[in-house]
Amino acid sequence: MSNKHTTQLHIEWSPSGVQALNVATGETASGGSLNEIRRFLEPHKYAIVGIGRSAVFLKTTRMPKATPEDLRRILNVQTGQIFPLPADMLSYDFVQTADVTLEGCLTLIAAMKTEDLKQVRADLQQVGITPTRILPVSLGAVGVLSRANLKDGILVEPSQRGFTFDVVQGGTVRFSRIAPVVLDPLPEIQRTLMAAQATDIPTVAASKLGIESAIAASGSALANLEEAPAFTFELAEHRQKVEKTKLATRNRVAVLMLAASLLTVALVWDSRSKQIAVVKRAEGAWARKVDTLKSTKNGETTKAQALSAMQNTLKGAFEPGQSPTDVMGVVVDSLPADAWVTAVTIERGKPIQVRGMAKTPQDVEKFIATLGTESRFRDVKLLFANSMKVDNIALVQFNVTAIGVGNLPMPAPNKQTKAATKPAPKEGETPTTTTGQTS
Repeated sequence: MSNKHTTQLHIEWSPSGVQALNVATGETASGGSLNEIRRFLEPHKYAIVGIGRSAVFLKTTRMPKATPEDLRRILNVQTGQIFPLPADMLSYDFVQTADVTLEGCLTLIAAMKTEDLKQVRADLQQVGITPTRILPVSLGAVGVLSRANLKDGILVEPSQRGFTFDVVQGGTVRFSRIAPVVLDPLPEIQRTLMAAQATDIPTVAASKLGIESAIAASGSALANLEEAPAFTFELAEHRQKVEKTKLATRNRVAVLMLAASLLTVALVWDSRSKQIAVVKRAEGAWARKVDTLKSTKNGETTKAQALSAMQNTLKGAFEPGQSPTDVMGVVVDSLPADAWVTAVTIERGKPIQVRGMAKTPQDVEKFIATLGTESRFRDVKLLFANSMKVDNIALVQFNVTAIGVGNLPMPAPNKQTKAATKPAPKEGETPTTTTGQTS
């Protein structure tokens, strides 16, 4: 179905009247029902149908970010709490926006009476029109503001019953209402913004309204339904029928794929069985060669693993996990403003010693807490913190130890072995002494 056929005709339907717009020519027609403007509709087969504001309940709320199926299960329970009618009397749809916070995803929910939706479909069928989408006409306000390069604003339009007001924030319709005809629409604009809890947003209005400081609207909400979010009112039974059709299609595809797989397996098995018969005749000789190669491979693998382990051991012994420069940098960065280091001792295989001075014990505690959160160190401990005075200034002298992650400890030295007893050196020989070796 091409866009040319689906978007040329836009219809606004409400229980009190209808309006049709040919977006290609700009021609309009209105009446009490679709049957009254049948002649205007006759050249068309498809239309986008916008439900009038008086027949739609619209609300934005925070909902969990979830799949459409899961979110619909949640709303099936909560719809009666969100709208003033029981859930079994409503048909609804929703759009989850990109506005996500800790409270959830901003979700636009709109509902209409199920009996109204059935009436819309019956009226459309009577005049031979197939709806490509049925949605709130107020959602077209997003397209009007988008043409004016705005994401926030209140769209004001005249209608048969008065003025319509659509509040858009962040590219999402947040509030929509109809007000009776008044001489000055400005008080109604302010009243609408207060009800929507929106302030300091521009006003976009039809040019013929003549509202001062308002931005002239490019088209109407009805004309911009094509640019509205993906939203469609559907009857529950129609939605269930579509789901069953999708499920049946998936099942048919699965059966066909299973049959194709079984046929492929049979063909492959027949081909392989013939090849295996040929291979088995030479299998004995090849098996002996393979065993020889496996034995050689296992021997070389064992040697390679031993060399790799030795290499890793040497690398860990001669390349410490952290350089002294990095350790010093982290220690200094962890110091509070009223503390300083007097000495840092870094020895291989031993805990790092950090000695310093601070103005208060709290500075020492802050230093230990900050150093303890660093991934470069573990087992950060305070050896002592002594109060002292220097030139009548109270100071705290502290000593902190920490183990640098990745620095291997020195191996324990082997015990000294007694020197072997040797005969006395002969004349002219130099006596030698034997000591235990350390690693």
